[in-house]
Amino acid sequence: MGTHRNAWRRTVALGVLIVFAAVSLQLRAVWQVPAELRLLPGQELSFDLGRFITAEDVSASGWVFADGASLVIRSGELGAARLKMRLLGVIPLRSVLVSVVPELEVVPGGQAIGVLVSSQGLVVAQTTQVVDADGSIRFPAREAGLRPGDVLVEMSGVPLYSVQQVHDLVDEHGRQGKPVELTVVRQGVRMKRLIRPVPVRISGPSSPLIQYRLGLRLESPAAGVGTLTFYDPVMMRFGGLGHMITDGLNNRVEVNQGRIVEATIRGIQQGARGFPGEKIGVFDGRSGEMGTIEKNTRFGIYGVLHRLPRHALHTEPVPVALAHEVRPGPAEMLTVIEGQTVESFAVNIVQVHPHRRHDGRGLVIEISDPRLLELTRGIVQGMSGSPILQDGKLVGAVTHVFVNDPARGYGILAEWMVYEAEIGSNAKDGQEFGPVNRNKILP
Repeated sequence: MGTHRNAWRRTVALGVLIVFAAVSLQLRAVWQVPAELRLLPGQELSFDLGRFITAEDVSASGWVFADGASLVIRSGELGAARLKMRLLGVIPLRSVLVSVVPELEVVPGGQAIGVLVSSQGLVVAQTTQVVDADGSIRFPAREAGLRPGDVLVEMSGVPLYSVQQVHDLVDEHGRQGKPVELTVVRQGVRMKRLIRPVPVRISGPSSPLIQYRLGLRLESPAAGVGTLTFYDPVMMRFGGLGHMITDGLNNRVEVNQGRIVEATIRGIQQGARGFPGEKIGVFDGRSGEMGTIEKNTRFGIYGVLHRLPRHALHTEPVPVALAHEVRPGPAEMLTVIEGQTVESFAVNIVQVHPHRRHDGRGLVIEISDPRLLELTRGIVQGMSGSPILQDGKLVGAVTHVFVNDPARGYGILAEWMVYEAEIGSNAKDGQEFGPVNRNKILP
C-alpha cells in the first residue's frame, strides 16, 4: 500500500513539475512580446504563446485571432488595438498596444558630425570640494545650487566661451573680494546663482600662491565626433548617435541650443580587447553648421536641419523597417573612416531584441568586413549612430561596443529612433559608446 502511495505522489509531483515548466516557458514567451507593436496595413504577425495563455482584443479591432497555440495579429487599416494577455484566461499578465502605421521613409546618413551641446557656455560636469587657505573643506558651487548638466552661459554679465575666461573672471573677482554672478541654464530655464570665490593655496617655485576656485569641473560644449543616422528631407528633421550624451557621472547633458556640424576624420585609433578605439576628427562650427539639436534622449539626439547634409552615399529615402521585420543575418553599415566620405561596410546582425526598448539595445551586431576590421579592429568611438541597412531598409544604428570583443557591439532599432525624431503621424514623445571624451578642467 505504501509503495503505491509513494508512486502516486511521485507521479503527481512529476506532473506538477511538467506543468510548471510548460507554464514558465509560456510566461517567458509572453514577456518576449514588446509592449508596443507597430505593423503596416495588411501585415501579419504571429507569436507562439502556448495553451495556457489567452489574448483578448479589448478594442474589438478584429485583427487578433488564435490559431492553435499561436496568437495571430493580422492588421487592418490605420489605427490601434489593445490586447490583454492572461494566464488560463483569468490572471492578467500584460497589455500590448498594436498600432497600424503608414510606411515611413528617411534618407540614411553615415556622415561624421561634430556635436556641440551648447551654442554658448560651458557644461558643469561635476561640483567638487575645494580646500581653502585655512585648510577647511568647502563646496561653493554645490552650496550655491549648481548641478551636473547645468550650462554656464554668463559670468557677471560676460558671455562664456572658454574655460580660460572662467579662470580669469574668478581670479579677478576673488582678488577684489567680490562674488561672481553666474547665469545658468537648466532644462531650458535661465537662472542666476551668486558664488563667492574661495582662496586656495597653490605651491609655487618660491612661495605658496593664492588662486581662487568655485568648486566646478567644467567641460567644453563640444561633445565630440559621432555619426548622423538619418534625416527627413521634407520635414528637415534628423536623428543621430542612437544613445544619450552623458557627462562623466552618467548624467544626461542638458542641451542648450546644441548644434551638429560637419566633421572630418583625420585618423583612427584602433580598438583592442579591453581598450575601445576612436575616430580622430576635427570640425568647424562656424562654416559647417548643419542643424540644431532639440533633445538629447536615451535613443539619441534629434533636431532640425538648416540644410541638407553633404557627402552622402544615399540621396533618396529608403523605408524604415519595423522591429518585427528585422532578422539576424547579413547587413551593411554606413560610416566615415577617412575624410568626409561615407562608405558601406559589411556587418552581421547576430540577435534582435525588440522587447529591450528601455535600454535601446535592440540589436547585437558584429563587424564582418575585412577592410574595416583591418583599419579599426571593429567598432570604435565616433561610430555611434552609423546607420545599418538590411534588404534595402534602414533597420538600426550602432550604439555600443563589447569591451572584450571590439568586433561586436549593440545597436538600436531604427523604428525607435524615427518615432523619437517625431517623423510620421504617430510620432511620440552598456559601456556607452559615442562622442569622444571632452577635456575636463578644474577652474
